[in-house]
Amino acid sequence: MLGISVFGALAGVGLFFGLLMIVVGVLVSALVLSLAYRLVVGHMPDFARALAVVVVSWLAKWVVMLILHGGAGSVLSWVAQFLVGALIINMLLLAKDGSQIGYGKSCLVQLLTTVIFVVIAVVMMLVFGGMMLGMLHH
Repeated sequence: MLGISVFGALAGVGLFFGLLMIVVGVLVSALVLSLAYRLVVGHMPDFARALAVVVVSWLAKWVVMLILHGGAGSVLSWVAQFLVGALIINMLLLAKDGSQIGYGKSCLVQLLTTVIFVVIAVVMMLVFGGMMLGMLHH
């Protein structure tokens, strides 16, 4: 043996796949944000800028959650995170002429992004739920 325990190897693999899921989550979030921005504003933002908005937004929402001590069920925490995310979209994703798109449009982008993620989650639940029921049937 190389001096590596099985639990250490499993922990390393788990850490790797956790990091991989975070990277995939950031990439998918940037794509969904770009799609929502395109639908609301009318043009596609730079993907690098959308990635930056997603990372800054996640960090800011995490800070808001820590300040408000809000879990997943706290309505106040969710509203504050929504408004902070819209503020970051307004500040970092600019219109074609370089001006800000406005807080109302950025709230609409944030709302559309949330709706798209809810639709994706429901579709994934149906697909994976159907797979689980199919495995139980046979």
